[in-house]
Amino acid sequence: MTDIEERIQQIAQVLGQLDDTQVPRNIRASAKDAVEKWLLNKDKEMDLRLGMTASILDDIFNDANLPIHFGPLCLQIQTVLETLLNEVRHS
Repeated sequence: MTDIEERIQQIAQVLGQLDDTQVPRNIRASAKDAVEKWLLNKDKEMDLRLGMTASILDDIFNDANLPIHFGPLCLQIQTVLETLLNEVRHS
């Protein structure tokens, strides 16, 4: 497994923290879709996987129903995704 794939697995695990009963169902579903349909989908190009996951996370972060203590988690994941995306584009 490549370094980028390992980091993607770690991001997927962290996103799993949004699968919490304190988080509204629509946000949990969006996070799950982001991981399953995009982040871990090896049939898609890496930059598309990372970009779409970051986009969905942005929507989640801007959702007024997101519990406030999950906001920093979303921002941290977005930052890591953007860093990975830059690495993929420059390699």
